[in-house]
Amino acid sequence: MHSPLPYNSIFAAAQLNLLLHAVSLLDYYVVLTQHNVVPENNSAPSLGESGLFNRIAVLRAERGISRQKLADAVGVNYQTIGFLERGDYGPSLKLTLQIAAFFGLPVEAIFSLEPFKPLSEQVYGTKMESKR
Repeated sequence: MHSPLPYNSIFAAAQLNLLLHAVSLLDYYVVLTQHNVVPENNSAPSLGESGLFNRIAVLRAERGISRQKLADAVGVNYQTIGFLERGDYGPSLKLTLQIAAFFGLPVEAIFSLEPFKPLSEQVYGTKMESKR
């Protein structure tokens, strides 16, 4: 037959349970506040909501690298890479440098405050004609 737990053990277990619940709520709050970008009414979300434009998706595609592989290499969740690619999240300086090092390119080749010109325009100097 098991002996009942002493009062101190029951109290410690209750404290631990309360602490775990508080940490869980704090984690939930951090997720909600750090990853939600709420556009103003009547405005469609656009690339660069974070104020940064990037070529991460293009670089991944041309090198055949998955979001998961890039995320593992720079130490973030694969969803963070998606947020970055869409412009919903501005990376820290450390993450920016890690991504640049991973691709072996200077930061300014990957990130910009202005939208990137199409590669055909950069390489060949031709602008794409609108088909309206």
